[in-house]
Amino acid sequence: MKNAKLQKQAMMLIERLPKKKLKAAIDYMTYLHDKEAWEATYELACNPEIAKDLEEAEADMKAGRLKSWADVKRDV
Repeated sequence: MKNAKLQKQAMMLIERLPKKKLKAAIDYMTYLHDKEAWEATYELACNPEIAKDLEEAEADMKAGRLKSWADVKRDV
């Protein structure tokens, strides 16, 4: 089924829901959206190379080894 058709079907159903069930539907859709974002974050965090890069970046921040955005733009 195409995305536009699914969205239309979802909107038709949403319009018919009573307020209490509409709130539950919104909560569930929010859960699905957030779950997808957390799964992507977790996948990146589990990558040893990315985790190492993040640790190094945090150490650089704490040590003050940063470059301003203006300097980065000027160097490009």
